Amino acid sequence: MSDCKDNETLGVDLTALRVATAQEEARAGEDPRRHPLIGISSHPDYDKGESMQVTRTYVRAVILAGGIPVALPCEDGATDLVRPLLERVDGLLLTGGGDIDPEAFGGKAYEEWSKAEVAYVCRTRDDFEQALVNTAWEMDLPCLGICRGMQVMNVALGGRMVRDVSEQQGFVADLHLMEAPFTRPCHRVHAQEGSRLAQILGGCDLGVNSIHHQAISSPAAGGSITCHATDGTPEGLEFPEKTFFLGVQWHPEINGDNPQLFEAFVEAARQRM
Repeated sequence: MSDCKDNETLGVDLTALRVATAQEEARAGEDPRRHPLIGISSHPDYDKGESMQVTRTYVRAVILAGGIPVALPCEDGATDLVRPLLERVDGLLLTGGGDIDPEAFGGKAYEEWSKAEVAYVCRTRDDFEQALVNTAWEMDLPCLGICRGMQVMNVALGGRMVRDVSEQQGFVADLHLMEAPFTRPCHRVHAQEGSRLAQILGGCDLGVNSIHHQAISSPAAGGSITCHATDGTPEGLEFPEKTFFLGVQWHPEINGDNPQLFEAFVEAARQRM
């Protein structure tokens, strides 16, 4: 799984609303148009399938970076609404969640030799997010992918992945699927010197959390793996030809150690306003 089930979901997020209200009071007199709308991909309720959810930590990260979070529904038929949806937002945040359906993305998301089991799949979400990525690419809409979100960015644009990190030689599965609490680092990653990611993070070496068992095996055309874990697992993906189109494999929205990643994303979205 990319990260199986999101650990904290949003119904009516009173905490985020309080934070938003406090920030708005502190920014009295600011032009409200300076706060870009950020569309956040949702995920299904894997247990009952009766709701669509957005994890609270993504909402908090966007608000603290100066953006206004808006949930994007992964409902049947929503794929047809992708362009008008994205025309109304200034940035796209692709979140973590369950595994990608092997039949999605034209049946070419995974390497042919990758045979490990997948779990918590949702074809409706896969199709919706494929349309989101492709349309955001055409529009040059700032896009940030987290965990599964980075993987979706890659396969939507023609890259490949493995169903489990253990299927690639030298990769250590236990290194990447940590136990709670997820607010602590469990391994280190190294960002390529001079990469957009290293510039944003202010350095090339850092400790990160990790809640995934799948991984990118080959980047899409135009994409570059600019960050790796100590065992070689891809941890960062960038598309230099776009204004802001990148993803990370860890969850900076949970541990809060990399607020500058969300700040750079929201700033790129603000420049479109």
